[in-house]
Amino acid sequence: MIKLEKPPSILALAAITGLAPFTLNIIVPSLPSISDYYNVTYSSAQLVITAFIAAMAIGQLIIGTLSDAYGRRSILMIGIFIFIIGSIICSIAPTIEILVFGRFIQALGGVSGVVLGRAIVRDVYGREKAASALGYVTTVMVIAPMIAPVLGGLLEDFVGWRSSFYVLFFTGILLIIMAYNGIKETNIDNRSRGDIKTLLYNFIILLRIRKFVLFTLTMACANSMFFTFLAVAPYIIIKILEFSPTQYGFGFIPISIAFMLGSFTAARLSERIGSLKLIKIGVFGGILGSVVMGVVIYHNLMNIYTLFGSMMIITYSNGIVMPNIIANIVSVKPELAGAASGLSGSMQFALAGICTYIAASISIETAFPMAMQLVLLSSIGTISFLIAKSSK
Repeated sequence: MIKLEKPPSILALAAITGLAPFTLNIIVPSLPSISDYYNVTYSSAQLVITAFIAAMAIGQLIIGTLSDAYGRRSILMIGIFIFIIGSIICSIAPTIEILVFGRFIQALGGVSGVVLGRAIVRDVYGREKAASALGYVTTVMVIAPMIAPVLGGLLEDFVGWRSSFYVLFFTGILLIIMAYNGIKETNIDNRSRGDIKTLLYNFIILLRIRKFVLFTLTMACANSMFFTFLAVAPYIIIKILEFSPTQYGFGFIPISIAFMLGSFTAARLSERIGSLKLIKIGVFGGILGSVVMGVVIYHNLMNIYTLFGSMMIITYSNGIVMPNIIANIVSVKPELAGAASGLSGSMQFALAGICTYIAASISIETAFPMAMQLVLLSSIGTISFLIAKSSK
């Protein structure tokens, strides 16, 4: 923890942390149109999501450790620049393969905000204060994925899906300016070496810490619940229930609001009652929401209201879990906060990528397997947390 004359801008931290979620979600309502444009199957079009998630997993593995060695701010600026290059590639992609490649580059750069936003907060604050600060950052940050599907749906319906990438290009330019003006270097005194040997050594140290692994599994399961839903919802809502991309986007707003309220709850209560107690409440809420969704689908009560309504229970619960579990992950070994953020984030999105592929493969004709996958993930996450909590 360091003291700065001027702390980093919460707005700037929220914006750079929200870049990757915004970029991921803005294109989701356009997946059916991308499939038609390139004359490929829906599962092939969904590679623009899978490639993005895969790049997030790879990028987080590297970015955190590089920032431990060379500083948060410089690595962040480079990451946003790479994101801008990826946006240009996507905007002119003549084939689905180049579009997928562009999305990979976008995520590789954009994920720097996710990793470094967390690490910067931990540089400046202690564990409980970091949980509170991350709650406020996440509350503001969640506006990005809330707006993204709506904006993507409107752009798809009135302009065309490529316009989403023009918006992302200018977003990247704006964020470079915000980061330059609003975020100063926070990793000053505890820099590690930046070679591969040190990187691997730091990862080994973290993987030997039981709490780090179990807390990360809890976070990964909570995150994968959202991506499981994201993999199936566009097809169900747009193709089966026959709503428009714009309607899908607006329908996603309550889900984002629920997550924002959960994050705000964490921000208000983390310091007062403790991060571990809040995580416990959140993980059991995730189980409740998953079971409710399973019951709704099993009894043929599924529509846009019941489907999104049960998902709101899950996202509110995960809004409580995420800032608190992240604060505990990066506090396991504070001098390796960047590596911890990066490694845990990589593991988080590796599981999300697997879950996305599985959900899209087994839940196209019926949504019930998706609900069962949510129950399984919430159960694993809860058990992992309870074991970690009882560990020394």
